[in-house]
Amino acid sequence: MHIELYTPRPQQQELHDLLDQHRFAVLNCHRRFGKTVCILNHLIKAALMHPLPNPRFAYVAPTYKQAKSIAWDYIKQFTAKIPGTRYNETELRCDLPNGSRITLLSS
Repeated sequence: MHIELYTPRPQQQELHDLLDQHRFAVLNCHRRFGKTVCILNHLIKAALMHPLPNPRFAYVAPTYKQAKSIAWDYIKQFTAKIPGTRYNETELRCDLPNGSRITLLSS
């Protein structure tokens, strides 16, 4: 697997800055904007920096199969260099070394 670091484009950085100020958001972005990569990296950052013990985070897609095909490889790619990170392939779960957990879910 190729390990790649995330560097947001200017529009994605603006989105990260706005998301830091709000709990919920609705995005209206064009195709190929990089929504999935942007949001998953924001989710990873939030999980790593959360002040409370053992926080839980989720990425929700319309179906479980879509969550796996859209986000699972990205989650593993962008957390691969974090020492102590563990993955549960059956539950589509990423456990970070600070006790945070990111789970892929369906709605």
